[in-house]
Amino acid sequence: MTILLEKKTAAANAEAGQPAAPLSGGKEEFERSRLQLQEKHDLAIVGVVVIAVVALLMMTISYQIVFILYAVLSIFFFTSYLILWTDGAKDEPFVPEPKKYPHVTLIIPSYNSKKTIFECISACKAMQYSGKFDILVVDDGSTDGSREMLEQRKDITLLRNPRNLGKAAALNYGVSKAEGDIVCCIDSDTYPQPQTLQKAVKHFWEKPNTASVVVFVRTSEPTNLLQRIQEIEYWVSFGFFFKVISSINGIYVTPGPTALYDKSILQKLGGYDEKNLCEDLEIALRMQKAGYKICACHETYVRTDVPDNLRALYKQRVRWYRGGLMNMLRYVDLFFNPKYGELGLFVLPTMLGSGFVAALFMSWMLLSWSQSLINWAAPFAYSFSGGASSAALGFAVTGILVQSTWLLGLFSMAIWSYFVIKSFEMTNTEMELKHVLPLACLLWVYPIFIGIVYMVSYLSELFGTKYTW
Repeated sequence: MTILLEKKTAAANAEAGQPAAPLSGGKEEFERSRLQLQEKHDLAIVGVVVIAVVALLMMTISYQIVFILYAVLSIFFFTSYLILWTDGAKDEPFVPEPKKYPHVTLIIPSYNSKKTIFECISACKAMQYSGKFDILVVDDGSTDGSREMLEQRKDITLLRNPRNLGKAAALNYGVSKAEGDIVCCIDSDTYPQPQTLQKAVKHFWEKPNTASVVVFVRTSEPTNLLQRIQEIEYWVSFGFFFKVISSINGIYVTPGPTALYDKSILQKLGGYDEKNLCEDLEIALRMQKAGYKICACHETYVRTDVPDNLRALYKQRVRWYRGGLMNMLRYVDLFFNPKYGELGLFVLPTMLGSGFVAALFMSWMLLSWSQSLINWAAPFAYSFSGGASSAALGFAVTGILVQSTWLLGLFSMAIWSYFVIKSFEMTNTEMELKHVLPLACLLWVYPIFIGIVYMVSYLSELFGTKYTW
């Protein structure tokens, strides 16, 4: 039987002796989540000075030299990932079955998701799990008729927010009502596989003090070129790279599509930050800072819908990158801190550094193109993967510089290609002719788009523009 629970106001909850449920949030108030960096004022000034100095150098130094410096750093990081992979990260850790599988509550936040929520529920109900699990849907003020349709369901528990409060608030409300010892937060446009819960839950016993388990996130079946590009991108990012950083306790985000949490630990830490642009990144960093472990399960996967047009993808990535910068600044004390192991010494600096270089390099490209239309092909594509386009290989110089650039670019591309091949293997997918075009776009064209998004995101943070979902 469907249970309908209206979310009380904060005052009503207080009178009932329950934790106050904040009614802040929602699209109209989301700008309040802007990070206050008054205590980081000096750091911000230093950052501006560094950007100015680097920009000046890029205007006076040949881009071939800049590219070589970037290529050297890329090769260092990629070689590190390669060593970690061959050193054991490629092997799925053996985790024995628990004596008793814990009760799991699936929490699905829903806002105007009539087109996807019911397929999501069906996929969740089809999961095979040795323990008990129940499904809790939190309607976050939907206006598309989905709430009324959900009310007719007798196989879920339905919670209702009085208005759209935002995903984090909906999840917190669900966690407060969850009966399970483990909560599994699933986006309404995500579809788990039958074995997802069974395979993932046991990883809570992989390492002591584990607070969260994440699974391999893959895209739904692509229908156009843009989605095919994202499909391979997800294979590499959530497949290969997540498996590598998991081996060194370096997971820095519990991806929104699906993540499992020890409910007691999640509540102890205060739940999701309802004023954060990327609540899944923030809670992961908070868990890492508190000394908890986050494990990854690649024995199974979930599929999630991804943007099918450039405008939607642009909005999504601006939110991701601005949220990433917001949280990197908030947890700046983790960077280069031996206390947090490889996460602080390697993973976080790599993530922030790559985004900064992407934004800076794209800014330089636009400046270079505006200075001379004749040299429009001057670094044609900055590749986040470390690859180099022919336009970035140096037409204006000869000799050692050109040869070095070619060699560094090709070597970097060779390592990246190896990562792609291993990502295909992780999905049991054979590379076919249909993969050639999206793969070529991912390596040579897509990085331009990503560089532009990073540039816009950094400028938006610098000038304090409002956050939008």
